[in-house]
Amino acid sequence: MKKISLFIMIAAAIISASIVLYPHLNVSFDFPHTVVNKKELPKKVLIIPLNKGVKKHYLDSVVSYLTHHFPDIEVSIADPVKIPKSCHNGRRYRADSVLNFLDKIKPDSVYRVIAVTSDDISITRKLEENGKIVTYPDRGIIGYGRKPGSVCVASNYRISKNIYSFAKVVTHEFMHTLGVSHCTHDKCIMQDGKGSGKPLRESTHIHEICLKKANIGLSGNSKKLLVLNMKLK
Repeated sequence: MKKISLFIMIAAAIISASIVLYPHLNVSFDFPHTVVNKKELPKKVLIIPLNKGVKKHYLDSVVSYLTHHFPDIEVSIADPVKIPKSCHNGRRYRADSVLNFLDKIKPDSVYRVIAVTSDDISITRKLEENGKIVTYPDRGIIGYGRKPGSVCVASNYRISKNIYSFAKVVTHEFMHTLGVSHCTHDKCIMQDGKGSGKPLRESTHIHEICLKKANIGLSGNSKKLLVLNMKLK
């Protein structure tokens, strides 16, 4: 014990002398900090009700469906926002104009914005009918999103009696913003409706390949997603 006490006294004396003789030295007695790998914070997804928005049970269904398939996102709901009159063509709200509006109001802190409304929306769309391409200048639709992009919009105007279908529409458009294209997988929500809501109504799930693409898009690896899209068209 005497030897140990003597050793401690000598060490203390040396350190004290070092501080006196070399005050410019920053001597620290802190123990090394343990490095903790923090989990990446969840991506924030903001749902914005437009005009009167949709009823609460529709929103609940949307949030449940999204968070079930994408547990790494954090969904929140904003206060309702009025759609500018400039987005209305006298008959419907133009979905492309709505997306431009959403781009302007999207907070920088938010990863994606999903707008929901009970109003009718439309776009100019080309559809193949009887072997011919027909252009519809004001085609009513249930959802629209850029691929990829940061905003999308969904309307329950044409599916107001089917809560589950609306949740699938929202998720379909959200996945477009992640860079996921339409698919041909049986009963997958990412099928192209081709002007009809039937494929979506009859869909039952998200195919594993489409979900894989979405998660790659969610990770921000656009190059890997491009390669996967080319391999799995």
